[in-house]
Amino acid sequence: MGQALCICSRGTFTIDSKKYYFIQKLDEGGFSYVDLVEGAHDGRFYALKRILCHDREGRQEAQTEVEMHRLFEHPNVLRLTAHAFTERGGKTEAWLLLPYINKGSLWSVLEKLRDKGGSMAESRILLLLKGICEGLKAIHDKGYAHRLAHHTHKAIDLLCC
Repeated sequence: MGQALCICSRGTFTIDSKKYYFIQKLDEGGFSYVDLVEGAHDGRFYALKRILCHDREGRQEAQTEVEMHRLFEHPNVLRLTAHAFTERGGKTEAWLLLPYINKGSLWSVLEKLRDKGGSMAESRILLLLKGICEGLKAIHDKGYAHRLAHHTHKAIDLLCC
């Protein structure tokens, strides 16, 4: 999966011989960006996580994330659709194509509720917690942990609710 990446023109890219269109930036963190993209072949939306790999260790961590996504087939663990590594401006970027969750992250949903002074129904909270626990159990059952220091535990950010 995913060794060929072609930036064909402004706003489009290709992974695994499939063309995608950039729609908009969704989020960014310290070493990664998440963009909303659309598959030209199927019209579906995806989240493209672009991880900046500053050195060989960073590239290995990104490769480990790719491998971790492949280990799990559970509805509450994100599935990797495709991936590629590309060189841009002397730096390596890992591109992970993931399902797009249209309501955003749980954190963004909670921030919106807070900003509006709203709250979440108890039944919805319990459903979300159940999904998180089921995803964590799937990860733990294979001997892995979620979001722990990578140098002390095998860890990766894989959960979805």
